[in-house]
Amino acid sequence: MRINVIGSGYMGKQITSLLSIIGFDILLWQKNDNNLSDNINKQIKLLERILRVKSKGSINITNKLSKLENNITIETVVENLKIKKEILENLNFKENIYSNTSSLKLSNIGKNINGFHFMNPISIRIIELCKVNSFSEEKLQILVNELKKISYQIFNVKDSPGYIVNKILFMDVSFFFYLIEVEKMNVAEVKKIYFSELKKFDPIKIINLIGTDTCLQILENLNKYDSRYYVPKLLKKSIDLKIFGNKNKTKFEVL
Repeated sequence: MRINVIGSGYMGKQITSLLSIIGFDILLWQKNDNNLSDNINKQIKLLERILRVKSKGSINITNKLSKLENNITIETVVENLKIKKEILENLNFKENIYSNTSSLKLSNIGKNINGFHFMNPISIRIIELCKVNSFSEEKLQILVNELKKISYQIFNVKDSPGYIVNKILFMDVSFFFYLIEVEKMNVAEVKKIYFSELKKFDPIKIINLIGTDTCLQILENLNKYDSRYYVPKLLKKSIDLKIFGNKNKTKFEVL
């Protein structure tokens, strides 16, 4: 079965690699990435080792949205409502479209947009699925069943920014920075509490894994929905310094 993936960024490469490994024929739309094939091959080898499976599918790459046909389509571009809408509105079809967003409301992206949210890194075997409308249940179940075969857990969620996972995850991340930046608490002491047996949560590690730019976009999106989500100034400063975490092999730190 063919699956379209829109976007060749950090998550696009991971989703393409995973779905090709489990046997799907992937048509990947990318705007411009000269080293895309090499990067995807590296990702496939990494996932093959982690998941202990051999790749069974195939990958083709295009820079023309018009080449995408009415198959399951997963959009993975930047967490920006305007960009997502512009791209998806230019598709030749209005069915079987899913967004990997986790911080934007699907109904704001489009009335025919469903949600298929993979974690980052994608080797975390949790997926949030939001079924809205205009999709083939038969095609969806083929994809879901193959993912379950390699132990992915599928959670059916409602159309709400953050779904479940990011609501939990980023409330902790935002409060970590709120304590440091607003309440001016001692950084070392806040870290000790977060990393202790009491909490066992490392916001800095999470940000480096996901990327400072993506984390900032998620927190800004969630803040519009719920003002309790604090948007850290430190993330903005890091982006200005081109510190994106694992994405560009630079380390985000809070000292």
